[in-house]
Amino acid sequence: MAEIELPEKLSDSNNPLDSWVGLMVVIIATFIGICNVKDDNIVQQMQLRQVERNDSWAWFQARNIRQAVYEGVAAELSVPQANETPEIKSFREAKSEEFRMKSESQEKKAEKQKAEAEEAQQGYDKLNEMDDQFDLCDAALAVSLALMGVTALTKRWGLFFFALIPAIIGFIMGIAGFCGWDTNFAMIKSIIKILS
Repeated sequence: MAEIELPEKLSDSNNPLDSWVGLMVVIIATFIGICNVKDDNIVQQMQLRQVERNDSWAWFQARNIRQAVYEGVAAELSVPQANETPEIKSFREAKSEEFRMKSESQEKKAEKQKAEAEEAQQGYDKLNEMDDQFDLCDAALAVSLALMGVTALTKRWGLFFFALIPAIIGFIMGIAGFCGWDTNFAMIKSIIKILS
């Protein structure tokens, strides 16, 4: 019977590249987890801002309709009736003025609702920029993790350093999202547009 030979060790367990890859995978995965929590909270805030914006625009439209109705009633009441007595004329004019005042009140309230809707939209846009930063962070770090996996298999230092490029980009975008830094550059906008 032929002897079965056992293969020698296939890889160096003391290879420093394995340690560096393992360390980077842990750091990247931890940072992704932390960023995902922040990103989820931002998405919840965006949803709230969107509801506020939609509610404010709905109220704006309702107040415009009310204003138009009040103006119509005021205009109708301003027309003198045939054979009206002075008491009826006085009552009609008072009611017309009352509806004009209501119309003006609705106009002021509508402007306030419009301002609130625009403010909510600006808040939504700002949060959306932060959300995009975390999305780009997530994508870059996922690419880096994939490259780290290939690095662990191929044992190539060059690939390890290449895998650090998307990791650095991901860390920068994540930190920018946490710190509120403006990363509104043309290159970043184009990458986000491609990913959208």
